[in-house]
Amino acid sequence: MMYMRGFIDRYQGSAKSGEWNWLLQRVSGVALLVLLLGHFFIEHFSGGGGLTYQAVAARLSSSGWKLFDLTFVIFALYHGINGIFMNIEDYVHSGWRVFWKGFFWIVGVIYLVLAAITILPFKG
Repeated sequence: MMYMRGFIDRYQGSAKSGEWNWLLQRVSGVALLVLLLGHFFIEHFSGGGGLTYQAVAARLSSSGWKLFDLTFVIFALYHGINGIFMNIEDYVHSGWRVFWKGFFWIVGVIYLVLAAITILPFKG
């Protein structure tokens, strides 16, 4: 039994200090589900012009739709990168941990900037 206790202590994974990450992963997952269903319904079933460039550009000329899409992107980036960070905490036990976390921070910021410069300039 003592061997098992040592094994459990050694391989705790993200449970060491990740209760907020765990909770926010679940919250962002629920938010993503709601946003995805809204996005899917709007794009495919609302009949508001279809999936043509003109229809999407007209929809993105509204501040509300820009906010909706940026919220969707922010939650998706947070959820995905937080999941990657949890895996890094669980499975990378060397100096590479700092490299990979820094790499994915940079990737996340780049994707957020690309999403913002894609969504915000639409005028309709």
